[in-house]
Amino acid sequence: MHRQLEDQVNIPQVCGKRETYEQLLEDFLGFWEPLESCLQQISGWEERGFDWGERAKAGMLLADLRALGRTAAEIEALPRCTNLPRPESLEEAFGCAYVVEGSTLGGRHILGVLAKTDIPEDARHYFASYGDQVGARWREFCAMLSEFADTEAEMMVPQAVETFNTLSAWLARPR
Repeated sequence: MHRQLEDQVNIPQVCGKRETYEQLLEDFLGFWEPLESCLQQISGWEERGFDWGERAKAGMLLADLRALGRTAAEIEALPRCTNLPRPESLEEAFGCAYVVEGSTLGGRHILGVLAKTDIPEDARHYFASYGDQVGARWREFCAMLSEFADTEAEMMVPQAVETFNTLSAWLARPR
């Protein structure tokens, strides 16, 4: 699934031009912002060690779009995905969060692609995410996942798959 999504997005081509990079950020914001909002409504994150204040991606995307000159009104008017996964438990929500957190892993590669472009450095927050702590933050997240019982973990997989599929459909939608 990761590979399919990477092939669909075609990062080197998309990140090579400001207009397509900006569109990608808009698309990611339109997906991550409502998904994160939905996930934050589910209780129990803090007890599992997950802090949305530190891990939310929508704020990074907002900062990037502002750095590219988008106004608050323009950002507010962007389409948002409404056909989102609807987890009903913390276990299911962690399945969605797996996709959110996993999205940080390719950031270093993408930053290398962006370094060869004229995309301003202050418009790269999303892909920089945790900076040199990406690996450590991913391991922390995986440790949180490992604390769930096997039966609870089984509830995560369908939500992770649905999140991948929904993101893929959102990115492929007609404009």
